[in-house]
Amino acid sequence: MTEVRIPKHIMRYEDAVLGCKYDLDGESLYSVKWYKDGFEFYRYVPRDMPPGQVFPLPGVDVDLQNSTDNVVVLHRVTLQSTGRYRCEVSGEAPSFQTVSGHEDMIVVVTPTKGPQITGGQPRYQIGDMVRVNCTSAPSKPICHLSWLINGIHANRSFLRYYEPKLVGREGLEVATLGLEFRVRG
Repeated sequence: MTEVRIPKHIMRYEDAVLGCKYDLDGESLYSVKWYKDGFEFYRYVPRDMPPGQVFPLPGVDVDLQNSTDNVVVLHRVTLQSTGRYRCEVSGEAPSFQTVSGHEDMIVVVTPTKGPQITGGQPRYQIGDMVRVNCTSAPSKPICHLSWLINGIHANRSFLRYYEPKLVGREGLEVATLGLEFRVRG
């Protein structure tokens, strides 16, 4: 195996191009097999007609027309497409030399809008308590939130951490970070 190319991170609903370069030291190719999390989903055998064959697997939609022995194209990846992808290449008889390589791919969903701040008042006076929350839109992985006060990161003792919320059937995550402090003069 000379190289396995898998996108480390890819946006949901994009097409993923998986690459597998190999050198069989002069032997003829018998087959190239692709696996996700140990389950075969694509096989290329040059002698077969057609040479490419797809095996159904949740989250894996192979574009058979644009897939070869070196490249597999996955249509519109979903969160179910996240996993470990392995390419296995076998030479012809008599040796059937087999080499393989793998990489992990994570499908990402970014928030559709910026974070929302709730609980604030239009004005505060010295001595008032400020209690506000910053909540992200759903995403995967979860957003990292931080508070700035006048352009400076808020003191950690002012922060209030909340458990992430799971939303929707895909389990997107919503982050909330609270801020609580007394206004000083």
